[in-house]
Amino acid sequence: GNRATSDEFVPLMPRSSTRFTGRADIISRLKQHFLSDFSHGGFQKRKYFLLHGMGGIGKTQSCLKFIDEVSDCFSFIFWIDASSIGTIAQGLKGICNLPAAQSSGLDGSPESALHWIGLLKDNYIMV
Repeated sequence: GNRATSDEFVPLMPRSSTRFTGRADIISRLKQHFLSDFSHGGFQKRKYFLLHGMGGIGKTQSCLKFIDEVSDCFSFIFWIDASSIGTIAQGLKGICNLPAAQSSGLDGSPESALHWIGLLKDNYIMV
């Protein structure tokens, strides 16, 4: 078969559940936090938001719903599985396989992906 190696992996964002309900307060706070500077136009500064809690309370689904609702505001949406150092490295290496990143001549390392992301002039979000 034709199996993809880790070097060919491009991280894909999971699909949000069609059964997701609630958490409007969290999604509203995410929108306020990340979109407040968009009304002023142009490039916005880097922002962070830590969503934490026990497993199974809807953190991932809240983020997916937020991204579903605001994806038009971002040129790039990077989904990184941060469950371990290995999955973070794999996700960053995968970003190097995106066509826009490949055209920049990245070497495929997590560091080169982070460097490329840091140089982006477009608005992006990393989840």
